Amino acid sequence: MEYGRILSRAWTIIWEHKWLILLGVLVALGTSNGGGAGGRGSVDLPSGDQDFNFDFDLPDIERDLGLPVFLIVAVVVVLVSLAVAVGLILWVVATISRGGLIAGVNAIDAGALSSFGEAWEAGWRKGWRLLGIGVLPAIPALILVIVGLGATGVFAAIYGLAGERTAVLPGAGLGVFWVALACIFVPIALVLNLLQAFANRACMLEDLGVIASYRRGLNVLVQNLGPAVILFLLQIAIGAVLAIALFLPGLIMVICCILWPLLLLIRGAISAYFSTMWTLAWREWTGLGHVGEVVTAGVGSME
Repeated sequence: MEYGRILSRAWTIIWEHKWLILLGVLVALGTSNGGGAGGRGSVDLPSGDQDFNFDFDLPDIERDLGLPVFLIVAVVVVLVSLAVAVGLILWVVATISRGGLIAGVNAIDAGALSSFGEAWEAGWRKGWRLLGIGVLPAIPALILVIVGLGATGVFAAIYGLAGERTAVLPGAGLGVFWVALACIFVPIALVLNLLQAFANRACMLEDLGVIASYRRGLNVLVQNLGPAVILFLLQIAIGAVLAIALFLPGLIMVICCILWPLLLLIRGAISAYFSTMWTLAWREWTGLGHVGEVVTAGVGSME
């Protein structure tokens, strides 16, 4: 595998088809984290026969702000719901844009004509499958949280009924239980996260379902593990160089809000470049055609 050719070809494609950067911007928007909430409160944990006592000073808040508590709670609920809805929309847009990037680069490298609209449409057509691929890595973490919280609730009940001394042993058992759960579900989540990029390409370029895409992605990764590791290390190296080179400019852009669009454009270009790099590698690994060569199979894979 000619890594230099992959990297240079990815740059050429991005430079000659700058609309790919716009898709990269949409991907970057959907992978941004932000927002937060804070509040004043205290929790008194039980000792001996004491009951749980939660004191959040709601009367003080009501008096200081001059607003009813229910109104404050309603505003907080609305703001949190709005933030969740916006985040969900951005995630959906980013997921479809990822698929569009893959389809667009595949068509371009195969010698076919492509555009932002055609690439977006290709991602849109497989949107549900792409969303399923994106959700699957979160399922082990969700199971871990649900089962762990359930076990914690059982322990809290035992703690409240039996008292602090007799709850020492169950407390140790709860810790062991959490560690055991983490040892099971965290590696599964990590593996699925690593395979997600491969599964996305299996879905877009080979028209597979969610589970079949992960199965195909795992197969391609295992067969090309050495080149994939080298390419991943190259991505880390390129990312480190870019981080160093863009540290001061990036800091200035973060501080100066009018430069945020430029910062987002740079993030989009980087996202588009790395996505293009992996799509080109996938094409070479799966026999869709060597980098830069026009092959009929590459065009047909988008149907």
